[in-house]
Amino acid sequence: MVARDPVVVPDSRYLALQPPPDVSDALARVMASLGTPDALPHVTVVAPPEIPRAGPWLDAVRAVARATTPFPLRLGAVASFDERVRYLRVEGEGVDALRAALEVALGLAPRSRPFVPHLTLVVARRGTLPTVDLAAIPESVRRPFVATALGLFERPQGPAPYARTRTFAFAAQR
Repeated sequence: MVARDPVVVPDSRYLALQPPPDVSDALARVMASLGTPDALPHVTVVAPPEIPRAGPWLDAVRAVARATTPFPLRLGAVASFDERVRYLRVEGEGVDALRAALEVALGLAPRSRPFVPHLTLVVARRGTLPTVDLAAIPESVRRPFVATALGLFERPQGPAPYARTRTFAFAAQR
């Protein structure tokens, strides 16, 4: 009898943009200081509950990425969601256009709240949410950068951290 590797079904997945490595590294240090040790800095475009569980959704994501040209982003001011999440605002119209295209391609139901492009710094899991002073964020983090690809991030069942499992490169600039 031949032994087979068990199939690992992702417990959770999302689609996101990642800053360049130097920005991600600086943000990961800030996030670790706020109590997020396994930080994977990213700008979520489609959250875990919105990703279809079956069907040709990967093909739809691939088609949207191929139709998207790279676009500039900038991380801005510190803001909060209901004293549960501290984040950096994401400035740049391209992220909204990408989100809109993915909503159509994936057949997502209308959101009850508007989409707010952001990069989460810390989530209040227990106790109070730490205050984050913009001065604590290195200036190099707030420089503009260009989004060139969308990533699929997955977490297998259990306590494992998220990891990028696929990259959907945007079309070459024309």
